[in-house]
Amino acid sequence: MVPLRLLIGKMISKSYSELMTLTDTLPSMSDVERKRQILYYITHTRKQFLKLMNIMAYLANQNRMFQESVDYLHKIHAELPGARVRNFDILTAVDVLTTGTYQRMPTKIQDMLPPPPLTDEQVLETFDKMNDELRLRMLTKEALPVTMKNYRIENGRIYFHVNNEFEVSMTLMGNVDQRKWWIVSLDILVQPTNTGSAAEVDITLNDTQKQRLRTNAQTQLTPPENDQLFFPLVNVYDYLHLFCLNMQLEILYMQATMMAKTRWMDQLKVHMNSARTSLTLIYWGGGTQTSHWGSPQESVEAQKLALTVRDEWKGLIQKSGLGASVALADLDDQAKTKVFASLKYPKTLLITLWNGDKDLHSDGPLLDASKLNVEQLLLHVTAFHRQSILAKFHQLLDTQTTFLEENGLRFIDKSDQQDTHSQPLTVQFRPDRYVHIDVDSRTGRVKTSETGRHRGDGDLKLRSLEDRLNTDPTNLARHLVWLRSEVVISEIVSLAKQLHWQPFHPSQMLLQPDDMTKLFDDPDPLPPSSSTATAPRVKTAYPAHCVFLQFTQFEDWYLVMAVIHNEFQASLCCLR
Repeated sequence: MVPLRLLIGKMISKSYSELMTLTDTLPSMSDVERKRQILYYITHTRKQFLKLMNIMAYLANQNRMFQESVDYLHKIHAELPGARVRNFDILTAVDVLTTGTYQRMPTKIQDMLPPPPLTDEQVLETFDKMNDELRLRMLTKEALPVTMKNYRIENGRIYFHVNNEFEVSMTLMGNVDQRKWWIVSLDILVQPTNTGSAAEVDITLNDTQKQRLRTNAQTQLTPPENDQLFFPLVNVYDYLHLFCLNMQLEILYMQATMMAKTRWMDQLKVHMNSARTSLTLIYWGGGTQTSHWGSPQESVEAQKLALTVRDEWKGLIQKSGLGASVALADLDDQAKTKVFASLKYPKTLLITLWNGDKDLHSDGPLLDASKLNVEQLLLHVTAFHRQSILAKFHQLLDTQTTFLEENGLRFIDKSDQQDTHSQPLTVQFRPDRYVHIDVDSRTGRVKTSETGRHRGDGDLKLRSLEDRLNTDPTNLARHLVWLRSEVVISEIVSLAKQLHWQPFHPSQMLLQPDDMTKLFDDPDPLPPSSSTATAPRVKTAYPAHCVFLQFTQFEDWYLVMAVIHNEFQASLCCLR
């Protein structure tokens, strides 16, 4: 065996010696021979060192394999005692074969085994004890709002049902002296209408939303720090009640928004405030002058319907310093006053205001939280608003009956019939012609129609009458007289055409002011003053209802028919 150190030393010495010899002999050789000798030296030396490197690598691998063999043998030496077959458990085998059970199991294992299931009798007994605990808790310690007084206790739970809002079941958990309320289930009862109309929306809570709502409600049952009075059931009711009210408002908002984009397009404006506690509906597109009638306040915003979540006792619980639950009997008189004041319900309401007035003229509630329908509320308000406008028209016609009769009109009063204000008003303006006045509850505009014998020439005049009534409702009787005058003039023109007379409008006649004064001036001029005489008045405008009828045989002669001061006047004139 040659040591590796000696082998390496000899190779280095031999290579160095050959290099020195080559250095001495190279000068005497030719150029080609020098190159050949240098190449041979380099090639030979390189091979020798490569062999040396292979030997060193092999030796290193051998050392690693030797070390691994030693480590594995040591591991076998350490683990071999554990692999030996132990003595047989004769006693246990005898117990199992003779009794069929294992009787020598360590008692610590019992702590890791699940307890045996309760029998039906034990379950019922446990429920009875929990029910008794709940009854005792409700009678001695808990305060409830009025809306949660009707509860039931069964199967170890207490169930609170608030109509059209929510139903929650709770139980007590924890040690005997520190038991706290725990929410077992929570269902929201607020629902939109399911009639299949355009106002129907889907607000069903998914599982994630239900779990989050339940978690937030559970936090309301945790008493705040450093407080002496706290009523957890009151607190959770306030939270769930406010959630249901906000949910109702959101449903109404979605329904109204959908309606404003479909059937009520251009007739309904929807606005929700930034705090999302007030919803304002402006119907009839803002309304006309006539549509302001019949509302609680005849203002520019008479068509406004507001739904607001109003908190009448906001912050009262916090101001009362309500903290951990205690028996009411332990409170002093001052604390009792605060507690009783905080329990006045409902503290938070969803109210409906018609232009600031709470009276919606309905015997029953118009909003049912179990089937919300904002369109039903809107239709009720607009229908009543329509009846109010018709009632004002009716009242106005009653006070102007004499004026109507003097001008050849007659109001057909139907006050002896039932539901008078919901029926259109009827006025006879010609012996065989009647005009009906109604209000469109969808648009708020006054609309008119005609019955009786007519020649189909009244549609344009009825539209003009509608425009007058929508802009100036107080002069209802005068507008009806205007319609009668228009119809009479139209009839005169029709008869004149049958007689082959040529009708002309005054604007076509190029009348002078003096001519107008002679034809259309007031027949009863004002008396002169006692001090100075009044100058004669000059007529500069022709009447609204007037027609010139030209005679066929006499082209310069005209029969003038005009309505002046609500009276018909006929004149014969010659114009050259």
